This record gives sequence, structure tokens and C-alpha cells, in this order.
Amino acid sequence: MARKSSYKVGDAVFYPAAGVGMIEVEEDLFLNGQCEPCFVIRIMESSATIKVPLANMEKNGIRPLLDSKKINDLFKVLSGSGKNRSTAGNQMERCRELARKVNAGTCMEIGEVVRDLLRWKSKKDLSFEEVRLLQIGCNHLAREVAIATGTTPEDANHRIREQVGVAA
Repeated sequence: MARKSSYKVGDAVFYPAAGVGMIEVEEDLFLNGQCEPCFVIRIMESSATIKVPLANMEKNGIRPLLDSKKINDLFKVLSGSGKNRSTAGNQMERCRELARKVNAGTCMEIGEVVRDLLRWKSKKDLSFEEVRLLQIGCNHLAREVAIATGTTPEDANHRIREQVGVAA
């Protein structure tokens, strides 16, 4: 028997692999010879739909969007001191750690990556992988902040950059 989910149809959620989405419907899905309830989540940026069994919501890193307290915590992370870009370390290892944080899906870790990459970018060119991670992180944060604050993603992106201290 599946556990009762704390999510419901109409909830906005964050899916680490794809970004912000909306739970559109709950339906049964036939998996491994069993019928399991799942949520159909429409990703806002790409309009893709993803079916996630209720029992796997947490395992997949799906979480509710930020509330006003968490937005303030995120802005503290964005305006805080960041890591200096290590040139002595292995670039592949650095990118792997940045990707792990972006893919973990916690807003604070994504905020750290965006803050550090935006500041590094203002001083020196980023690698292709760092640019890609910056774009993904900025898109995820901007969409989540936009929904949480009732603004557009463009306004949210501008506000994120202000918090980091980097011009748009």
C-alpha cells in the first residue's frame, strides 16, 4: 500500500532534474506488475510532463516551493561571502561538485552555486560546463523566486543578481 502524500493536485513543486512544475493530476500507473498512484507534473519551462509515483516523490528530490522565510534565507546565501575560485584544483572535480549541488535541488545549494559562478564570471571567463551550470541554476532559482514572490522570472533574476552584487 502506498503512503499518503503531503502533496495535492494544484501544488507547485520543484523537481531537481527539470525545475519548477505544477502537479496537474493524480492517476494510477501500471509499474512492475502493480498499479501505483502517481502525480503528473507539468514542468513550466519546457511544458514536459513527468509521472512520478507518490512513493518516489521524496526519493526524487521533489520538494515544495520556497515560502517567504526561505526566500529571505536564500537572499542571505546569495549576498553572503562565497568560495574563491581555486585554480590549483582539478576543474573537473570543481564542476562535478557544482553539478552535484545544482542537481541536489535544495535552493540554498543552488543559491551557493549561482552566487559563486556569478562572482567568478565577473572576474574571469567560466568554462563551458560552469556557464551551463550557471544558466541552469539561474533559471531554476528565478522561476522559483518568481512564483514565491509573485513576480516575473526576469524580475526575480534581476533581484538575484542584485543580492549577489553583480550587474545584470
